[in-house]
Amino acid sequence: MTLRKRIALAAFSLLLVLCLVRESPGELGQRLRYLDHYASQDLPVRRLGGSSVAFDRRFFIFLESARRRMPSGVSGVALYVPHATEQQLYLASYHLAPLPVLLSPRRVPPAWIAAVYGQSSPPGWLLIARVSGGALLRPPR
Repeated sequence: MTLRKRIALAAFSLLLVLCLVRESPGELGQRLRYLDHYASQDLPVRRLGGSSVAFDRRFFIFLESARRRMPSGVSGVALYVPHATEQQLYLASYHLAPLPVLLSPRRVPPAWIAAVYGQSSPPGWLLIARVSGGALLRPPR
């Protein structure tokens, strides 16, 4: 056995022991069932089932829909969300990376678009695409 395989086995063993000591058997079983169920699923489906989007799963569906409909050449995304939270900003920044995301900026920078979640579109903005739970818009110039 190579040194690299021994190190990997030792790391796996240590992680397994730490999980067994730290987690209750019920929670560990729940995690294993989750891994078994979602292992073969696409990444967006795995994320939807995970705890990082548990605060608002519809918001994640909105982000994924917006990501798929995003036009090419966009430099960033201005995110407009009613009752915005840091969790939404962090999830959007992570999910839409490498594009920068600003939360409700007063002025949208050039070559950016707006992703509007769960609210009506601002007047005068141009619709790019309707997405699940919102819309992608180009601000008036």
